[in-house]
Amino acid sequence: MDRGIGAAVRPLSENGLKDLAIQALAGTDTVSDLGARYGVSRKFVYQQAHKASAALDEVFSPTVRDDEVLFELAVTKTWLRQVIVALPLICRSSYRGVVEFLRDLLGLPVSLGHVHDVLQAVTRQASVVNDEPDLSAIRVGLHDEIFQGATPVLAGVDAASTYCYLLPAEQHRDANTWGVHLLDAAERGLRPDYTIADARGGWPNSDRAISGEAA
Repeated sequence: MDRGIGAAVRPLSENGLKDLAIQALAGTDTVSDLGARYGVSRKFVYQQAHKASAALDEVFSPTVRDDEVLFELAVTKTWLRQVIVALPLICRSSYRGVVEFLRDLLGLPVSLGHVHDVLQAVTRQASVVNDEPDLSAIRVGLHDEIFQGATPVLAGVDAASTYCYLLPAEQHRDANTWGVHLLDAAERGLRPDYTIADARGGWPNSDRAISGEAA
């Protein structure tokens, strides 16, 4: 009768446990036969077989030293620019954090101005890409201002997909400024059925703006 995990009629020596585990892994005898031969429960046999299997996996698995080289990277100027862009976008790093990362991990001194210039250049490239999509499929637009510090950013979002089709940073957020950008978006097909905003002052009715009647 199975007497539970770890139950044994008589205690087994270390060599006895090893022998039991080896035979259990070999599979030449049934678990019930092994349990009867060693005076232990079937669960105890399974437990020892599992321990032995885990030990074998650890012994024969490839080990990697902490100082072993896993792979090598070709560090180019292009790759460094990718790192400078990735750290703020993926890791939410500050400019100073990027400088510290490159200095402490790569031994590469860069200035805050260099980080700024790289991100500004990428922003200009992204703006060109963002100006390419056709906006005619947008039926409902969400318009509002967000702020980068004290600088207003005019945001336009497709309500259905959350695609951001408008995100220019401007000095002002008045109706004329909104109107200019909405007219540019209209040239890319933006003709929403209606727009939704917070109804506070600053941006015009999009239908009037798109038709050239910005208030």
